[in-house]
Amino acid sequence: MFTTISVALITAVIGPIMVTWAKKKFETQEKKNPLDEAIQANSLVDEQIDFLMNELDADRVWVAQFHNGGHFYPTGKSIQKFSIFYEKCAYDAVSIMHTFQNVPCSLFPKALSALHKDGEINVPTFVDGEDYDLSSISKPYGTKSFYMISLDDLKGRFIGALAVSFNKEKKLEKEDWIFLRQKAGVIGTLLDEYLSSPK
Repeated sequence: MFTTISVALITAVIGPIMVTWAKKKFETQEKKNPLDEAIQANSLVDEQIDFLMNELDADRVWVAQFHNGGHFYPTGKSIQKFSIFYEKCAYDAVSIMHTFQNVPCSLFPKALSALHKDGEINVPTFVDGEDYDLSSISKPYGTKSFYMISLDDLKGRFIGALAVSFNKEKKLEKEDWIFLRQKAGVIGTLLDEYLSSPK
Protein backbone atom coordinates (compact mmCIF):
# COMPACT_ATOMS: atom_id res chain seq x y z
CA MET A 1 0.00 0.00 0.00
CA PHE A 2 2.91 2.40 0.79
CA THR A 3 4.29 1.77 -2.71
CA THR A 4 0.94 2.54 -4.30
CA ILE A 5 0.60 5.80 -2.35
CA SER A 6 4.20 6.77 -3.22
CA VAL A 7 3.66 6.11 -6.93
CA ALA A 8 0.41 8.08 -6.87
CA LEU A 9 2.12 10.98 -5.07
CA ILE A 10 5.02 11.03 -7.54
CA THR A 11 2.69 10.76 -10.52
CA ALA A 12 0.11 13.31 -9.35
CA VAL A 13 2.18 15.92 -7.51
CA ILE A 14 5.93 15.63 -7.85
CA GLY A 15 5.87 14.65 -11.56
CA PRO A 16 4.09 17.79 -12.79
CA ILE A 17 6.22 19.97 -10.50
CA MET A 18 9.42 18.45 -11.93
CA VAL A 19 8.16 18.85 -15.52
CA THR A 20 7.29 22.51 -14.86
CA TRP A 21 10.67 23.14 -13.20
CA ALA A 22 12.57 21.46 -16.07
CA LYS A 23 10.58 23.35 -18.68
CA LYS A 24 11.31 26.72 -17.03
CA LYS A 25 14.99 25.83 -16.65
CA PHE A 26 15.35 24.97 -20.35
CA GLU A 27 13.38 28.05 -21.46
CA THR A 28 15.67 30.25 -19.33
CA GLN A 29 18.75 28.65 -20.88
CA GLU A 30 17.40 29.19 -24.40
CA LYS A 31 16.70 32.89 -23.82
CA LYS A 32 19.94 34.80 -24.08
CA ASN A 33 20.52 38.05 -22.33
CA PRO A 34 20.46 40.61 -25.19
CA LEU A 35 23.18 42.73 -23.60
CA ASP A 36 25.50 39.75 -23.09
CA GLU A 37 24.90 38.67 -26.66
CA ALA A 38 25.56 42.18 -28.05
CA ILE A 39 28.76 42.60 -26.03
CA GLN A 40 30.08 39.25 -27.23
CA ALA A 41 29.23 39.98 -30.88
CA ASN A 42 30.70 43.49 -30.68
CA SER A 43 33.90 42.14 -29.15
CA LEU A 44 34.35 39.59 -31.94
CA VAL A 45 33.83 42.21 -34.69
CA ASP A 46 36.15 44.62 -32.87
CA GLU A 47 38.90 41.97 -32.81
CA GLN A 48 38.58 41.50 -36.57
CA ILE A 49 38.82 45.20 -37.43
CA ASP A 50 41.67 45.65 -34.97
CA PHE A 51 43.53 42.82 -36.71
CA LEU A 52 42.82 44.41 -40.12
CA MET A 53 44.05 47.79 -38.93
CA ASN A 54 47.34 46.39 -37.67
CA GLU A 55 47.96 44.04 -40.59
CA LEU A 56 47.33 46.68 -43.29
CA ASP A 57 48.77 49.59 -41.26
CA ALA A 58 45.56 51.52 -41.98
CA ASP A 59 44.58 54.88 -40.56
CA ARG A 60 40.91 53.98 -40.26
CA VAL A 61 38.81 50.82 -40.49
CA TRP A 62 35.04 50.90 -40.12
CA VAL A 63 31.96 48.76 -40.57
CA ALA A 64 28.60 50.19 -41.65
CA GLN A 65 25.31 48.34 -41.58
CA PHE A 66 22.05 49.02 -43.39
CA HIS A 67 18.89 49.61 -41.40
CA ASN A 68 15.39 50.97 -41.66
CA GLY A 69 15.41 54.65 -40.83
CA GLY A 70 11.74 55.53 -40.85
CA HIS A 71 9.04 55.71 -43.52
CA PHE A 72 8.14 57.91 -46.48
CA TYR A 73 4.97 59.93 -46.42
CA PRO A 74 2.25 59.06 -47.56
CA THR A 75 2.95 55.46 -48.63
CA GLY A 76 4.79 54.24 -45.54
CA LYS A 77 7.59 52.75 -47.67
CA SER A 78 10.71 52.07 -45.62
CA ILE A 79 13.60 54.56 -45.85
CA GLN A 80 16.89 52.71 -46.28
CA LYS A 81 19.78 54.13 -44.29
CA PHE A 82 23.18 53.10 -43.04
CA SER A 83 25.20 53.84 -39.94
CA ILE A 84 28.79 53.17 -38.97
CA PHE A 85 28.57 50.76 -36.05
CA TYR A 86 32.26 49.91 -35.62
CA GLU A 87 35.37 52.01 -36.14
CA LYS A 88 39.07 51.92 -35.30
CA CYS A 89 41.35 54.89 -35.96
CA ALA A 90 45.07 55.45 -35.80
CA TYR A 91 46.26 57.81 -33.09
CA ASP A 92 46.44 60.82 -35.44
CA ALA A 93 43.33 60.00 -37.54
CA VAL A 94 40.00 61.70 -36.93
CA SER A 95 36.96 59.53 -36.22
CA ILE A 96 34.12 59.70 -38.75
CA MET A 97 31.68 57.43 -36.90
CA HIS A 98 29.69 60.23 -35.24
CA THR A 99 29.15 61.95 -38.61
CA PHE A 100 27.83 58.91 -40.44
CA GLN A 101 24.79 57.87 -38.42
CA ASN A 102 21.33 57.36 -39.98
CA VAL A 103 22.61 58.38 -43.42
CA PRO A 104 20.10 57.89 -46.27
CA CYS A 105 21.48 55.50 -48.90
CA SER A 106 20.37 58.02 -51.53
CA LEU A 107 23.34 60.26 -50.61
CA PHE A 108 25.85 57.72 -51.97
CA PRO A 109 24.22 56.24 -55.08
CA LYS A 110 27.43 55.69 -57.08
CA ALA A 111 29.37 54.07 -54.25
CA LEU A 112 26.52 51.82 -53.10
CA SER A 113 25.64 50.85 -56.67
CA ALA A 114 29.26 49.89 -57.41
CA LEU A 115 29.55 48.04 -54.11
CA HIS A 116 26.29 46.17 -54.70
CA LYS A 117 27.26 45.26 -58.28
CA ASP A 118 30.99 44.51 -57.93
CA GLY A 119 31.33 43.84 -54.20
CA GLU A 120 34.36 46.15 -53.93
CA ILE A 121 35.50 49.73 -54.35
CA ASN A 122 39.15 50.37 -55.05
CA VAL A 123 40.45 53.97 -54.81
CA PRO A 124 44.26 53.91 -54.47
CA THR A 125 44.32 57.67 -55.22
CA PHE A 126 41.36 60.05 -55.04
CA VAL A 127 40.87 61.99 -58.28
CA ASP A 128 38.11 64.60 -58.60
CA GLY A 129 35.16 63.22 -60.54
CA GLU A 130 36.31 59.61 -60.12
CA ASP A 131 35.72 59.15 -56.42
CA TYR A 132 32.32 57.37 -56.41
CA ASP A 133 30.88 60.51 -54.75
CA LEU A 134 32.93 59.73 -51.64
CA SER A 135 34.48 63.17 -51.25
CA SER A 136 32.51 63.76 -48.04
CA ILE A 137 34.27 60.73 -46.56
CA SER A 138 37.70 61.55 -47.98
CA LYS A 139 38.42 65.29 -48.16
CA PRO A 140 37.49 66.47 -44.64
CA TYR A 141 39.41 63.60 -43.04
CA GLY A 142 42.63 63.64 -45.08
CA THR A 143 41.95 60.28 -46.76
CA LYS A 144 44.24 59.62 -49.72
CA SER A 145 43.46 55.93 -50.43
CA PHE A 146 40.17 54.15 -49.77
CA TYR A 147 38.99 50.57 -50.11
CA MET A 148 35.55 49.16 -49.41
CA ILE A 149 34.13 45.65 -49.61
CA SER A 150 30.53 44.53 -49.26
CA LEU A 151 29.39 42.52 -46.27
CA ASP A 152 26.92 39.77 -47.04
CA ASP A 153 24.96 37.45 -44.80
CA LEU A 154 24.98 33.66 -45.24
CA LYS A 155 22.09 33.96 -47.73
CA GLY A 156 24.11 36.33 -49.91
CA ARG A 157 22.16 39.45 -48.93
CA PHE A 158 24.00 42.79 -48.91
CA ILE A 159 23.91 43.87 -45.22
CA GLY A 160 26.72 46.39 -44.90
CA ALA A 161 30.22 47.45 -45.83
CA LEU A 162 33.76 47.17 -44.51
CA ALA A 163 36.01 50.14 -45.31
CA VAL A 164 39.74 50.68 -44.95
CA SER A 165 41.31 54.09 -45.49
CA PHE A 166 44.77 55.59 -45.46
CA ASN A 167 45.93 59.16 -44.95
CA LYS A 168 48.77 58.41 -47.36
CA GLU A 169 48.52 56.90 -50.82
CA LYS A 170 48.62 53.13 -50.57
CA LYS A 171 47.87 50.59 -53.25
CA LEU A 172 46.69 47.26 -51.84
CA GLU A 173 48.56 44.26 -53.19
CA LYS A 174 46.93 40.97 -54.17
CA GLU A 175 47.67 39.43 -50.75
CA ASP A 176 46.11 42.46 -49.05
CA TRP A 177 42.91 42.02 -51.05
CA ILE A 178 42.78 38.31 -50.19
CA PHE A 179 43.19 39.18 -46.52
CA LEU A 180 40.56 41.94 -46.73
CA ARG A 181 38.05 39.61 -48.44
CA GLN A 182 38.64 36.94 -45.80
CA LYS A 183 38.02 39.42 -43.00
CA ALA A 184 34.88 40.71 -44.75
CA GLY A 185 33.61 37.12 -44.88
CA VAL A 186 34.30 36.63 -41.17
CA ILE A 187 32.68 39.93 -40.18
CA GLY A 188 29.65 39.30 -42.42
CA THR A 189 29.19 35.90 -40.79
CA LEU A 190 29.53 37.34 -37.27
CA LEU A 191 26.95 40.04 -38.01
CA ASP A 192 24.62 37.51 -39.63
CA GLU A 193 24.81 35.20 -36.62
CA TYR A 194 24.09 38.09 -34.27
CA LEU A 195 21.23 39.53 -36.35
CA SER A 196 19.68 36.11 -36.96
CA SER A 197 19.74 34.95 -33.34
CA PRO A 198 16.36 34.75 -31.57
CA LYS A 199 15.18 37.99 -29.98
